[in-house]
Amino acid sequence: AAGGFTQVQSSLRWFVDNFSAIADWRATLLRVANFRRAVLNSDALYDVESHIAFTEGEPGGIGIEHLEISSPAGCTMLEETSVQIQAGERVLVVGETGAGKTLLFRAMAGLWPWGAGRIVRPAGESIFFVPRVAYLPPGSLREILAYPLKVARFEDRAMMDALRRVGLRRLSPMLEQTRRWNQELSADEQQALAFARVLLHAPAWVLIDEVLDTLDADTRARVVDVFNHELKHTGVICIGRAPVPGMTCSRTLHLVKDPTIRRLVRKRERQRHDAHPHPHQPATV
Repeated sequence: AAGGFTQVQSSLRWFVDNFSAIADWRATLLRVANFRRAVLNSDALYDVESHIAFTEGEPGGIGIEHLEISSPAGCTMLEETSVQIQAGERVLVVGETGAGKTLLFRAMAGLWPWGAGRIVRPAGESIFFVPRVAYLPPGSLREILAYPLKVARFEDRAMMDALRRVGLRRLSPMLEQTRRWNQELSADEQQALAFARVLLHAPAWVLIDEVLDTLDADTRARVVDVFNHELKHTGVICIGRAPVPGMTCSRTLHLVKDPTIRRLVRKRERQRHDAHPHPHQPATV
């Protein structure tokens, strides 16, 4: 009997020892399930709205043509209807609060397809997207820096230099460690880690969503210095509220919102509107 009790206790101990891993696995599974549900439902929810066209163009440039981004709050668009951004150019996109800056970021990344116009991406050139909330994939610090490539592509010295440049030298001895980095690092440190990954990969293009506006002054200065030196040939589209201290942009684009056109509504809501239109309600497109 004692042996049976010990065996049961040993079996239950496995769950105790692996509770953290099981919790992480469950959280990941829920995120994947929610994402799959959103993908399956998205076109059904908004199946009567036109989509933004995404095409590939010649290397060395990004094009934005007559872009109109539909949302439940109206239409987000650039005042400049035809934009060509050349390799290595630094462009600032500014907009008032509520203009839809993050919506533009999602549209440029291909995550928000509803609207009109065209986005032309350079064929064969890498584009890194830096969102307002840093994404740190699960794994060791080395794997986070290498993501989405294999760790074998990068030498230890290059990784440690990237960490040092953004003010995270203290993490250099921890490359092999797997931790809950999104809980152990502050928001600024997580963003600094994201920019260390950008430095390590040295992509042709970087699109930044209001990150530099929110970083503390020291971290921002280090990141800007990286773009001014190691990444001086990288094209940068920086979405924000104001010019970034120390970063020279060749021009500024202006984001505006019109709540009266291209208002995105769910299919069922649109059907009710078409059946019983309100005389003072603006028409949707």
